[in-house]
This record gives sequence, structure tokens and C-alpha cells, in this order.
Amino acid sequence: MNGENMGSKKETEIFKKGIWMKEQQGVLTVGSLDEKNTDVMVVPDELSAKLQAFESAMMDALYGETRETFQPGILAIENLFKQLEKRFGDLRLHLSFDKSDENPFRCNYDSVFSLFEKLILSSISGNANPVIYINASLVQGHLCIIYRDSESVSNPAELGPDFFLIKNRLSASIEFNKAEKQKGYYDITIPSADR
Repeated sequence: MNGENMGSKKETEIFKKGIWMKEQQGVLTVGSLDEKNTDVMVVPDELSAKLQAFESAMMDALYGETRETFQPGILAIENLFKQLEKRFGDLRLHLSFDKSDENPFRCNYDSVFSLFEKLILSSISGNANPVIYINASLVQGHLCIIYRDSESVSNPAELGPDFFLIKNRLSASIEFNKAEKQKGYYDITIPSADR
């Protein structure tokens, strides 16, 4: 692994595990919330100035009128779709979500994101540049998804063991439907984790 990839991996670990910041002895310090890393580091002056300017926005997020309480375990489909659009910004994604069921859907974000990521990557294998359609809705505590690509490139047999591990982790039902001379599509149902 080259140094660039290692740095990227460390950044991901830092943000997933969390960090703390605190002013001590007249300097801003930072450390990891990872119990295995007890290092306390001084934040450089240039970064410290940026963080202090950022502090007022953070204060508003914590105590302002527009603050929003984080609900762990509840999957926000709209946010997940925004992240998919960011990750696959160069592709033609058509994402829709019908939020007629107001009950919260509990599920592991990373697992659902990985499921979509594997499906999308399977649709762009080779020289294919399909339009990818993901239609999601919440129905009686289940996330129901229709996934298809315009060229029917994705092949369930080529998704590999990672895909099926994710499927099992989510207790998802995944069926691939393809009638003769028609485009294939995946019909996916994921139960809420609280069921």
C-alpha cells in the first residue's frame, strides 16, 4: 500500500472512531477516542485559527434553534442517497424514495451503503455506462428497493461472497427477476432491525 492510501485509511479511522479537542495550557490539543491511541497532540496555529472560527458554527449546531438530535440506528435514506451521488458523481443515477411510512427505519448504514455500492459497481463493469435506477420505499417496517440498470449489466452470479455476506448481515431478501427479452432488476426487501 502506498503512503497516500495509508493516510486515507487513517483519516477514515479517525472520523469513524472520533476525536476530541480541548484547550490545555494555552494551546489547542487533539486526541483520538480510540482507546488504543492515547497520544495527545498540539494542533498547529494555522489549523487552530480555522477551528476557532469554526467553533461558532458548532455552537449553533449544538445549542441553536436549528439543532437536530442524532438518532443512532435510524437510517436516513435521503442522506444515504446523497452519499451515493457523491461517491458515484460521474454516473447517471436516478434515485427516488417514497417516504409514505413515517415510522423510523432501523438499520446499519454502512451495510446498506455497501449493498448499493456493490450493485452499482456490478452495473458498470467493463465498458458499460448505464443509467442506474434505485427506487426505495418504506412499507410496514421494511425497506423495499427496486434496483436496475438500463443495460442489464449486473449479474447476480458475479456479485461475489462480500455481497452475500452483506445480504445475510441485513437479513435481506434479494431476488433477481428477468423475463425473456426484458431488462432484469433486483427486488430487495430489508427488514427494520427492530423487527
